[in-house]
Amino acid sequence: MKSIVYSFQYKTALACLFFGMTACTGEFAEINTNPNTPTSASADLFMPHGIQTAVNAYWGGSLGMDVGNGFSQHWARIQYTDIDQYTVTNDVANTGWQNLYIESMADYQRILKIGKETGNVNYQAVAIIMRSFAFSVLTDIYGDIPYSQAVQGVEGVLQPKYDAQKDVYAGLVAELKAASELIDVADKSKAIAGDILLNNDLTKWRKFANSLSLRILNRMLGKADAPINVKTEIERILKDPAKYPVLASNSDIIQLVYLSAAPSNNPVNENRKTRDDHRVGATLVNKLKALNDTRLPIYANLPADGGDYKGVPNGLAASDANALGLSKTSKVGNYFVAATAPGVLMSYAELLFIKAEFAYKGITAAGDVATNYTDAIRASHAQYGLTVAPAYLTANALKTGTDGYTQIMEQKWIALFGQGVEAWTEYRRTGIPTLVPSVINTNGGILPTRLPYPGSEESLNYANFTEALTRQGGKNDMKLKLWFAK
Repeated sequence: MKSIVYSFQYKTALACLFFGMTACTGEFAEINTNPNTPTSASADLFMPHGIQTAVNAYWGGSLGMDVGNGFSQHWARIQYTDIDQYTVTNDVANTGWQNLYIESMADYQRILKIGKETGNVNYQAVAIIMRSFAFSVLTDIYGDIPYSQAVQGVEGVLQPKYDAQKDVYAGLVAELKAASELIDVADKSKAIAGDILLNNDLTKWRKFANSLSLRILNRMLGKADAPINVKTEIERILKDPAKYPVLASNSDIIQLVYLSAAPSNNPVNENRKTRDDHRVGATLVNKLKALNDTRLPIYANLPADGGDYKGVPNGLAASDANALGLSKTSKVGNYFVAATAPGVLMSYAELLFIKAEFAYKGITAAGDVATNYTDAIRASHAQYGLTVAPAYLTANALKTGTDGYTQIMEQKWIALFGQGVEAWTEYRRTGIPTLVPSVINTNGGILPTRLPYPGSEESLNYANFTEALTRQGGKNDMKLKLWFAK
């Protein structure tokens, strides 16, 4: 093969000499350009990978399945229970950091750059929205993070500073506002492609931006040292739905609908092809049983050997967990382990619970607290094709005072099943529902408050890593309370 190539190049060179070098230079360059290694690409080519890697990290893997679903006590380990006892390896701590910073954000930066170069504001906006989602998850998990100087390695910023969590949140609210306003739905010349999340629907991207802002603002509400006027920002969105639309029904759910075949199937489904390490947590099963909640058959399967739904307590010794029996305990429901199961980033039910909390805390633009609460329960059931029984709504009618707030947060915790990272974050923010730390745990009897920064940060970005920990007032452990939880 090499002799053929060299012979062709030699003959081409002779032809150039014969016909004149000027005439042949361009053609020779074309001949020696490899069509399989393009030097430029369009924004749509980076969209699928950027979206799927972020959703996969949030929904599956050790971050989604063990940290999120496990620490929120939605799921529990029945085999290899170390992580269920809060023994977190550096590999686990590194997973979210690496996947979101290195895999996902690199694509968003490319999309943003191409969008600017081509004058396509919609690609720019989508990149900013997805980047903001990734940053929000990172700061929810770790606390202070590289933000304002992040993903600038090409520009020579190899040791980015860490921004305080409150400043990250404030920055994201500003970026999401700008992204929502940047989107041009009318100009067809600025249409986007490659959007496997929202099928190139720019109106839905606006709704995602503003709904995600409300989630972030809810983390900040009531914080005396918040760097922005949180109530004003909330009212900006809620009082002007034409300019700042939000999720309005279950048809607006922000979710990636996976495909049936690998590598485009749901990561939980891929895990189940070779593993059987998880069961539904006893905390959740017992709660749903007590409420006579019809979501239980969706969230959990009956044990293979028969009998009633049986959850597994978190953090058992491996021998005790195994003794419960793989076939005598409830696996995660079929809906959530199917190849095409959607990876939800934000649901309509979640938005309604956020509005219920706003209303409870006196933000009149959010509407009526009881109406939002009841509509959220209905939306959560409808998300799975269920119609909530009037008797259920009566039995769980919103109470007054702090009892009512507890109901809002408990029902939100139930509705967030599958979105374990968000459920864990909301527990850390509110302390609701009451979760008892794992039976056996290696975190001093404390349900983890964060993940440690990866070891690579200590070795490669030591000065900024140390400064961030000092500012937060603690060690690089899982007992340090983050700003939103203080």
